[in-house]
Amino acid sequence: MVKDDKKSVLRCRITIIRTAIQIISFLLIFGGAFGFAASFIVLPIMAPAGNPYTTVMGAWQLMELLLTAAIFPFIALVIILLGSITIGRTFCAWVCPFGFISDVVSYIGKKKWVPRKTNQSLFKLSVYIALFFLFIDFSIAYNQAIGQSIYSYFGEFYREPSSIIEPSTIMFSLLFWYFYWRLYPTNIEAISNLINYSPYFWFRIIVLVLAILVNYYIPRWWCRWICPLGGLMGIGAKYKLMKVYVDPKMCLGAQCGKCTRVCPMGINVMDYIGKNIDNPLCTTCLMCLDVCPYNAIKVKI
Repeated sequence: MVKDDKKSVLRCRITIIRTAIQIISFLLIFGGAFGFAASFIVLPIMAPAGNPYTTVMGAWQLMELLLTAAIFPFIALVIILLGSITIGRTFCAWVCPFGFISDVVSYIGKKKWVPRKTNQSLFKLSVYIALFFLFIDFSIAYNQAIGQSIYSYFGEFYREPSSIIEPSTIMFSLLFWYFYWRLYPTNIEAISNLINYSPYFWFRIIVLVLAILVNYYIPRWWCRWICPLGGLMGIGAKYKLMKVYVDPKMCLGAQCGKCTRVCPMGINVMDYIGKNIDNPLCTTCLMCLDVCPYNAIKVKI
């Protein structure tokens, strides 16, 4: 029994390390709460720009903030491009704060399998969402550049249009300030006034609740199908330098299938026997490598 427990721990060593890195990253990203100073570091993750305790900037948020100010987001675009073609969406699995929250919820949840074709088709939705918000960002930038501001059309979202559906911004910016300024109801009369809150407020709360709770059944569903940064980076991730390879000499395929069952992004790993996993959904979490009893899965550059 003790030997089996030791084997189980050893087999999950990468997942244990990844979880530790996620926790450390989460604490460092919001390190201002512990006295850490903000930095000029830009990472290919979704990190809220409106939280005063963040120490880094998310590449997507920086790109939107600069574009809507009619400034070309050179640094943000370089970070996204280089990240995509070198390590792909690895930061999604190892560093992104909302990715960590999603993993925690899905760990205690009941995983439901989404058909491969449906999963891949829904990934395209994230690409369309990314293009939609980029169109808005560039439209705002163009009109700012020619002196015809259209900020008023987008209300409070004129600087970060995608923040209306972005869970980490809703959680760590909107709700942070909501509680910081004590805007929550403190008596029965105040509770009745909740109905007077902005429709945008309630829409964003619903988005956040869904983004978190649906993870109970479909791990990282928002990361798979909605996240605009994930969609954008998924395009380039197909050509990334660091890839996961499935050795056909070692893999038993359908006789085992453990790798496919644990994949939080719903990838059928067995489709890639003898090939690199170049699926745009792959975040290189390496859970497949951890559970493979035949050492058939390897990281290649």
